[in-house]
Amino acid sequence: MKQTGKKASSSLQVRMTAYVTSAVIFVSAVAMILVAGRVRGDYEDLLQARISDDLDAITRIMEQRLLRIEETTKAMAALSTMLIDDRQETDSLLCRSLSVMEDVYGAAIVFDNTVVPCQDGYYERFALRNANGEVELNDFVNRWDSQTQREWDVCYGDGKLLWSDFISEYSDGYKVISCSVPFLDKNGRRAGVVYSVILESYLTSFVTHYKARKDIDISIYKADGKMVVAPDDYILRLEPEKLLVRESAIGHIGWKVVLSADRRVIGAKVNQALLSMLALLVLMFIVIAVVVRLCVRYVARPFIEEKRRIEKERAVMENEMVLAAGAQNELVPHIFPPFPERRGIDLAACLHPARKVGGDIYDYFIVGNKLYFCIGDVSGKGVQASLFMTAVHYLFRSVVAGSSVSDSTGHMNVSLCADNEQCRFVTFWLGCLDLESGALEYVNAGHDSPILLRGGRVETFPPSENMSLGISEEEKFVSNTVVLQPGDLILLYTDGVTEAMDAGGNEFGGERLLEVVGGTSRSDASGLLESVLAAVRKHAGDAVQSDDITMLCLKFIMSETNISQ
Repeated sequence: MKQTGKKASSSLQVRMTAYVTSAVIFVSAVAMILVAGRVRGDYEDLLQARISDDLDAITRIMEQRLLRIEETTKAMAALSTMLIDDRQETDSLLCRSLSVMEDVYGAAIVFDNTVVPCQDGYYERFALRNANGEVELNDFVNRWDSQTQREWDVCYGDGKLLWSDFISEYSDGYKVISCSVPFLDKNGRRAGVVYSVILESYLTSFVTHYKARKDIDISIYKADGKMVVAPDDYILRLEPEKLLVRESAIGHIGWKVVLSADRRVIGAKVNQALLSMLALLVLMFIVIAVVVRLCVRYVARPFIEEKRRIEKERAVMENEMVLAAGAQNELVPHIFPPFPERRGIDLAACLHPARKVGGDIYDYFIVGNKLYFCIGDVSGKGVQASLFMTAVHYLFRSVVAGSSVSDSTGHMNVSLCADNEQCRFVTFWLGCLDLESGALEYVNAGHDSPILLRGGRVETFPPSENMSLGISEEEKFVSNTVVLQPGDLILLYTDGVTEAMDAGGNEFGGERLLEVVGGTSRSDASGLLESVLAAVRKHAGDAVQSDDITMLCLKFIMSETNISQ
């Protein structure tokens, strides 16, 4: 037996370990799948937000630089109108402009030959920064060629600001871009063009640090789609679906800034994070399995032992309750008809406790030509109510005979009030029937009024004004008398009948009980009990019985005097 207990304990521990570990693994696996999808989505959202922010910042910086150059060039054009005839002031204007525009490599003022006469050409005064950062002034006369100076030609002809494409044939072969603005003479006629020159390398240098990053690259395209700054070769080789691309236009010159991200790099980072998470989860599973095993073995063992002890005590208690229920059942008479030699009465009773033992009571006995019978309902339920009911039964058997029902009830009440620390009480109905005359003397101590069925009519006994037993030793009990006629049926019952509830909480009720008693086709005592009990069971249905159901039915057939005659 001991070996079997150990095997059961070990088996329980193994099962508990398996259940808990499996539950943790399942929950963790589901969590990992959800987290993996969330991590991938969140990382891509973060990357897209970073790309958008970078793109906005780059575009904004380039816009600001170009606007600053445009404003300075426009200011030079406005001043050039007033300095057409003053060569010295023209040189000063060029030097000041270069000192203000740190982004500008060079600046120049180109005069129409109608302003500064030149045979078949134009006169240009320009300033450039040398390798030491110093400003050098120079001029030259050249032929105005609309092919080589097409930006000047368009700007001069349209009379508005113009940004050029990159020009490779500038000083020292630098690749540059220019901003050109026409200016007027004092008479309002076009007199030439002012332009500022920016090196391509300087304009695009602020984006080159992105080239060192593996997940984001930047490229710049001209208006005609040619790349000014190309992305890395591996970005160019990727298929479009493998790239995450964002772009923004620089409105002044029609260029486009494009930021590209390699989705494979994103996937590699996510997979690396997921593998780390998986490794951590595997380690966590192992630790949890060990911890759960130890917990089940060392922590749960006292609970298992306690569970066994409780189950053992419960089994003993169940056995004792069965014995108590049997003993209680033996207290009340349960053989019917109880007095086969007495042909003048028919008596039947039933008791159905809500628990194994209950607090209801019925009893009867005959002394000479008098039948003493009672029914009672102890407050509460269970073992305590059952013990109190046992005391009531003992007092009924020992006190009632030889005294009036009012005196007997008073003696019982005094005994029940003594040492009643739990303040229990019992509603009690006691009757004494004279089998010769049919006179029924009774005392109702707070109990439900019995039902009298006489000649097919249903009547109820007058309500009681007496207090229940066990409440006050000073209570004086008053009896009443009714004379029974041959064929009268009396039904005594406890409130477990009228208060029986269905699944919806609706009670059986006193009105329904009167209808059942008045409508029964059975005229014997046991038949009336069966009819009422069947109606109560039907009403309750599958609902759990909430209170003890007890009934006693007495039929007065004829007096003993008539039988003897």
